[in-house]
Amino acid sequence: MTGAAVGITVALFHFDGEIDEWARVQKQDHKWVNKSSPVITMFGGNWGVYSVLATGILSAAWKNEKGVQTSLLATQAMITSGVWVNIIKVLTGRERPLADYTFSKKEGGEWYGPFAAWDQNPATRKPVSAFDAFPSGHTATAFSIATVFATQYKDIKAIPVICYSAATLVGISRLTEHEHWASDVFVGGIMGYLCGKQVVNQYNKTHPEPDKSLPEKSKNKTELTFVQNGNQIGFCLKW
Repeated sequence: MTGAAVGITVALFHFDGEIDEWARVQKQDHKWVNKSSPVITMFGGNWGVYSVLATGILSAAWKNEKGVQTSLLATQAMITSGVWVNIIKVLTGRERPLADYTFSKKEGGEWYGPFAAWDQNPATRKPVSAFDAFPSGHTATAFSIATVFATQYKDIKAIPVICYSAATLVGISRLTEHEHWASDVFVGGIMGYLCGKQVVNQYNKTHPEPDKSLPEKSKNKTELTFVQNGNQIGFCLKW
């Protein structure tokens, strides 16, 4: 999987310019893209955060413990992916498509390298958008949220499909909004997925489910019960 991810990323670096040529005209050619793209892309930013917060509040109001837990895990995944994304942005200093049209005009954008945003000539200072393309933070946020919810509710088959489809649409919107190259979006999606999986796996590792093999009965009286756990049987005395 790692090899495939690296291979796809390298291939996208090569085709970033061509993909951007396709993406930049979609809003002009299709009215529905022009109307929906700015809305969809916001779910990788503030609207995504608000959605997780609303889910947590509603789950708490309905006393849905799993919903609250999932919202907290999604928040942690967003924070984790955000930290990693911003570290890589600072170290790579890649130019966004919108900045590329104005400044370097280089296919795929210029890579200025580590801390380039703070090492500029004051007379020709460029905006932050010239240095923070790689990877896509909005896509990472969308996939970190989607992965947590898809993993937590994997027993409901429609949930993973809906979550990952929505996250993919956010990634595509970053192309049609001319904010990122295709390789930025792909790597951002991978980072969001990995952060979401790590958060859920770590939680499950440190918070194992309680043993449900013993019947729950009143703790106020002594009881002797027959129990079965896998291929083992026995008696349990509680007092």
